[in-house]
Amino acid sequence: MRPLCCARGRQSSQRQRGVAVILALVVLAISASVSAAMLWDRNLDVQRTANVLHIGQARMYALGAEAWSEQILRRDLQHSQTDSLGETWATQLPSLPIEGGQMTGRLEDMQGRFNLNNLVKTNGQRNPAAVTQFQRLLVALQIDPNIAAATADWIDSDTTPTYPGGAEDEYYASLDVPYLTADRPMASISELLLVKGVSYADYRRLLPYVAALPANGTGINVNTAPWPVIMSLAPNISQATAQSIVAQPGPKGFQSLAQFQSLLGARANATGATVASSFFELTAVVRIGSSSLTMYSLLQRENNGSTHCVGRTFGTL
Repeated sequence: MRPLCCARGRQSSQRQRGVAVILALVVLAISASVSAAMLWDRNLDVQRTANVLHIGQARMYALGAEAWSEQILRRDLQHSQTDSLGETWATQLPSLPIEGGQMTGRLEDMQGRFNLNNLVKTNGQRNPAAVTQFQRLLVALQIDPNIAAATADWIDSDTTPTYPGGAEDEYYASLDVPYLTADRPMASISELLLVKGVSYADYRRLLPYVAALPANGTGINVNTAPWPVIMSLAPNISQATAQSIVAQPGPKGFQSLAQFQSLLGARANATGATVASSFFELTAVVRIGSSSLTMYSLLQRENNGSTHCVGRTFGTL
């Protein structure tokens, strides 16, 4: 039989080796975790840097598309005094390859829509004729026509609610999340979501038919307006008539208001109509790598052909 002290020595030595192995495994696990975290952070930093660079590149491409659109609109006025959907500016651009991605873009005539800022005159007072026109558009879209009065109150400079349907500070200040009316022209169409009675569904339905242009008194271009907007021009224009007018003029559109009025005949006298436009919106979408940028540019073309950007947003209208 071996001495007891030798057996105890071997057990102690084995126990120490076991502890050393466990410590080594713990250190290895910690080192692996730290290395993985460092690698993850590095890859994340690389991706973030790439995204920042790609967004910067995308922004420059989008601004290039804006300058190109301004040139297209200037040239268009040199060849035609009217604006219609058959012209070059209205052509949807195909997907254009760019370094590391692609770009698409389109121009839309904003005067083919009802300008909400027409609801108020230059002196800040309501424009009754424009309010009535907006009511007709709302009815055509099966939306509560009282929204017209509420929208006019949102823009006008007084504090007296329009009856029926209007709302001023007293109404908005009583909401769970209170706020006040703007009492100025709309800067963005998204302000509609703040107006009394406008649901998100109403907003989405109205979006293709209304605009918030930085001017009032703008006319409706009957060459580019969809049928609900055509219906809003006069009280006696039916949906069938408006749809036939939209399909009628051909690629060159109406060359004069007299041609348009001849289709209406004695049934209606359309006021506030035009066959030429000054405001256009560019939507440019640029994708580079995993990054995507959408830019909305509101372009104004003067009578002399000078065209410039009067509003620009990224990601939202």
